Amino acid sequence: MDFNVRKLATDAGIFFSRAVQFTEEKLGQAEKTELDTHFESLLSRADCTKNWTEKIYRQTEVLLQPNPGARIEEFLYEKLDRKIPPRATNGEILGQFMLEAAKEFGPGTPYGKNPNSEMFTNHVSSQFAFMHPFF
Repeated sequence: MDFNVRKLATDAGIFFSRAVQFTEEKLGQAEKTELDTHFESLLSRADCTKNWTEKIYRQTEVLLQPNPGARIEEFLYEKLDRKIPPRATNGEILGQFMLEAAKEFGPGTPYGKNPNSEMFTNHVSSQFAFMHPFF
């Protein structure tokens, strides 16, 4: 492993100058760097895309690996002859996330191209359950 002191000093200097600028901006001693409005809209859109992608990703994981606690709860309700409280399935929740993302981004984006995402995920979920009866 090659240790480069010059690179370390350069990186430390850049970090220190950015920390000083940030501190001065927060304390009001320096003028805040103004960003282009188009760039700011791109930043907010990127943050929104990141948030929706993470939500959809997490819900897809839940769909593929269901919660065993929920399955045990359903089993107990069935054995006790009680009515299972109504709740959305994992596929329905994923479909709802996809629909909300499509509404927010609009039809011209990859998120907005499939308006039937809820029906699609329910169809895939039912086929997956048919293939794997323990789902």
